[in-house]
Amino acid sequence: PKSGRMADMRLVKVSTVFLLSIFISTAGHAGSVSVVFGSFQNRDAAETQRIHIQKLVSVSLDIVQVEIEGNEYHRLVSQSFSSSDAEILANDARSRGLSVWYLRDVQPVAQASSQNINAETARNYAVPSLRQVNRSIRSPSVNPGAQIEAAVSDDRSKSTKPEALRLKTTDGRVPIAVSYMQDAEITLDGVVDEAEWKQLPAYDQMLVSNPDTLETPKYKTATRFLYTDNGFYVSAVMVQPADTIVARLSSRDQRVNRDGYMIALDTSGDGLYGYWFEVNLGGSVRDGKMAPERSLTNQWDGPWIGRSARTDNGWSVEFFLPWSMMSLPDRSGVREMGIWVSRKVAHMDEQYAWPALPFSQGRFMSALQPLRFPVLETKRQLAVFPYISGTHDEIAGDQEFKGGIDLAWRPTTNLQLTATLNPDFGAVESDDVVVNLTAFETFFPEKRLFFLEGNENFITTPRSDVTRFGSSGRGGGARSTPSSYTPEPTTLVNTRRIGGAPRHLSVPDGVDVESIELSKPTDLLGAVKAAGSAGAFRYGVLAAFEDEVEIVGTDSETGERVMVREDGRDFAVIRGLYETTGSGRRSVGYMGTMVQLPGTDAITHGIDGHFLSSGGRFSVDSQILASDVDGMGYGMFHDFRFNQGNGITHNGSIDYIDDNLDINDFGFISRGDVIEAQYGVFRNKSRGLKRFRQVSNSFFIGGQSNTDGFVVRNGIFSSHRFTFKNNSRLGFRGNYFGRRWDDRNSRGNGMFKVDGRFFLNVSYGTDTSKNFAWSAALNAQQEDLDGSWSTGPDIGFTWSPNDRLSLDLDFQYKDRNGWLLYRGGSNLAQYDAEDFKIQLANDFFITARQQLRFTMQWAGIKAKATNYWRVPVSEGELISRETEPEPGEEDFTLSRLTAQLRYRWELGPLSDLFVVYTRGSRLTDNDLDTGFDDLWLDALEKPVADILVVKLRYRFGF
Repeated sequence: PKSGRMADMRLVKVSTVFLLSIFISTAGHAGSVSVVFGSFQNRDAAETQRIHIQKLVSVSLDIVQVEIEGNEYHRLVSQSFSSSDAEILANDARSRGLSVWYLRDVQPVAQASSQNINAETARNYAVPSLRQVNRSIRSPSVNPGAQIEAAVSDDRSKSTKPEALRLKTTDGRVPIAVSYMQDAEITLDGVVDEAEWKQLPAYDQMLVSNPDTLETPKYKTATRFLYTDNGFYVSAVMVQPADTIVARLSSRDQRVNRDGYMIALDTSGDGLYGYWFEVNLGGSVRDGKMAPERSLTNQWDGPWIGRSARTDNGWSVEFFLPWSMMSLPDRSGVREMGIWVSRKVAHMDEQYAWPALPFSQGRFMSALQPLRFPVLETKRQLAVFPYISGTHDEIAGDQEFKGGIDLAWRPTTNLQLTATLNPDFGAVESDDVVVNLTAFETFFPEKRLFFLEGNENFITTPRSDVTRFGSSGRGGGARSTPSSYTPEPTTLVNTRRIGGAPRHLSVPDGVDVESIELSKPTDLLGAVKAAGSAGAFRYGVLAAFEDEVEIVGTDSETGERVMVREDGRDFAVIRGLYETTGSGRRSVGYMGTMVQLPGTDAITHGIDGHFLSSGGRFSVDSQILASDVDGMGYGMFHDFRFNQGNGITHNGSIDYIDDNLDINDFGFISRGDVIEAQYGVFRNKSRGLKRFRQVSNSFFIGGQSNTDGFVVRNGIFSSHRFTFKNNSRLGFRGNYFGRRWDDRNSRGNGMFKVDGRFFLNVSYGTDTSKNFAWSAALNAQQEDLDGSWSTGPDIGFTWSPNDRLSLDLDFQYKDRNGWLLYRGGSNLAQYDAEDFKIQLANDFFITARQQLRFTMQWAGIKAKATNYWRVPVSEGELISRETEPEPGEEDFTLSRLTAQLRYRWELGPLSDLFVVYTRGSRLTDNDLDTGFDDLWLDALEKPVADILVVKLRYRFGF
């Protein structure tokens, strides 16, 4: 306890001259120095720490009782050593996160341990170098891979050298020993006031990593660790003026600009896999998993506890992370893990981190701060998640009640088995409204908890990491308008296919089926999954089984209702990865999938390889693909990255996909039949700037052809962003797309040539840490055929009057001239159109665990046909149709709406009550006299989905 250490300090001050004289008189006396590893008022606490520390430093410790100013203390004291050996032992202890000081003996410690020592006798223990227990220790700057050997040069004490002094490490990162406590009586309320925290060393080694100035932070952060047999405890006390604190509540895993504290934990100890956890001021949390090198996904929710609290001079957090929820290597004895801690200071838009690993660096997981856990015995875990739900469908006029169960069992520390029986994937989350009139499929991310858990095992390359796409632009810095560009992943496993709309449904002749019926999800009977590791080998297995498909159609002659039925699909995937890390990364993996379709099977294979240089400056990620659907198809791609330094990074890629590769029955790829090469250079500067906080520039070129040699995409792309001192940001983008062939938008009816075109964008956004932030952008682009310009503004704002209420609203408008769209067969048409979108999100938090959220997305289009074209029989320019349709025949209006009102009560970790009302519309017409206000009202009044869902899911852990 702190009071005992202060008493020791007073003793030193009173006896300075006397102690120094003893030190001088005994200098050079071999075998006369002991090392003290702490002083405790409670003997049980001293005994617990004695067992823990002895395993760290491999020396025998005695508990010596002393009396100072009427108070009894229990010191942990080593045997006697020579001065040089004692210094080596002390340095080794400090490198492991322990704080120690020296005692100069008058009598052997072994004898002293058998009797009480009063204050007078205690003065015979000289203290030439007192180390405060709460002193922050910075790891020395050593080149990665350097070898550090602690050796003893004094041969006179060989018989008493501690084993710890002969340890070698192969990395310059010095491990920190985490204190073990058999029982930690910590109330997880965010207030760091328990006695357990007060006797631990505090670390404040953060540097500013974003912007990557690597400067000493303005505000102090004191981080502490301890662990028990049940889990890992972390606390942080953060100094910050009260008037600068930004506290905002949000849904779980939602990224919002606010003050927060995050840790990433490499539980493998070898940079192979791990978890990240974030607690934000107010109590909102985010979590996920991570894989090499910096693949962080939020597609995982764990049963951990994190709380925050305000303090007199800032705020604080406490974490409890159960071992039973985490994958750990199957080993006994001392464990090592890596940790990264980070703090977000919203009003400055700065991120502090320890270790400081900016995004411009290639290394992350392989460069975390090592932690050492001498004794860690984990327990098996069984979790059961029963649910009940009720659904009322106003359109269909029926009700449905369901019940089911999810199971999660961890029989060993490195294996987890999960299963779901009669799952209910009701509409508690809604997808974004997307108007896609192109030939390319829209990718929608996974939202179902069962498939999110363990999904990182099926991330084969950065291209398949779907969570890296589509940032909202609300999580920090300046506000941005929603992006109209959404890159698509390339992955063999897209779990949204499971239980999705049937892709190969055979509709009998003479039966009409509405598009809304064809897009309905398919019921699942169940699914099972296994994920684990064995040393450097990781693996995953998934199988899922659909129920029979039933679609309602109409007989085209009689108008009678007809039920179209088809067998459901079965899905299976197997994944294996062998990976070595340390001085770089080298890995090779395999993934195979199979989908059992009515009458056939769709099979795919993929082999992926990864390389990261020892310094993290150069990396390669590659994958070879093969499919067996209607014949064999093949493909491959290679992604390169080189970090030049000074914020400059080079990226490149080479792709080859033949026209027979088909992975979309289970996976996702935007297109096949392509040969592509791309190169880009990115520069991010944040040091030595006078007028700006940060400047980012990028230049990118790329070319793409089909396998017949026709160029289908090529361009030059440039982007520039300037962040001002007040955290507002000005951006410019300029893209040029060269003349090319379009071989997709005719839907298989031939190719045609389109002209080159420009895209220009200028944007501005203000600081999102303020209560009110706004953004605006002006877009201008040329259309494909005649170079006509389409222009329009995007305007939006975020209003957060307090930490419980927020309103997010965006308007997007585009006036299109010469918009080229497919019209069936080999026909296309150009349109003059108005394209209008609204996105609204309103959140109110009754408490940190109870949320009321209203969202609405609406898109309306009014399009008048101006020119009519058809695809030529052989490749060439589009030609005018011989016969034009009647005026207005191909005009159209479109109105699509998704609105959702959702109440969520988080009853406990992974236990929730949902009450969700969803209303959606998909309307089309050709009356151009209808205004946008009428289109919006029609969408509200004529829904195709009108559903109320009540769902209760509760986690029972054993």
